[in-house]
Amino acid sequence: MPSASEFSTDPNQNVTVGGTNVAEMCSPRGINNAIRYLAAVIRDTADKVPSANNSMPISGGAFTGDITRSTRGGYLHHAGSAQTDGRVFFVAEGSGRPAASEGAVVFYYS
Repeated sequence: MPSASEFSTDPNQNVTVGGTNVAEMCSPRGINNAIRYLAAVIRDTADKVPSANNSMPISGGAFTGDITRSTRGGYLHHAGSAQTDGRVFFVAEGSGRPAASEGAVVFYYS
């Protein structure tokens, strides 16, 4: 299956696409084949990306049932219903605590 990882981030290094020569002065047929190959790479990548249709809305949403994840990321979970803030702050070491209600998470960095 085609993969985007076969390409370099340096455009000058990408002189073949799917084994087809696309270097300067290549055959026009090679360009057509390369475009079709790239379309397959894009589709394959799109099929691997989870759909965003079931995302949590910005406001008014609630998670229900089991919350699972298949890759990187995490979920903020409070042990008590009184911890309702849910904001996460990153502040410089020595700074005061941000104005927030119960449940905020504060990370101090130096």
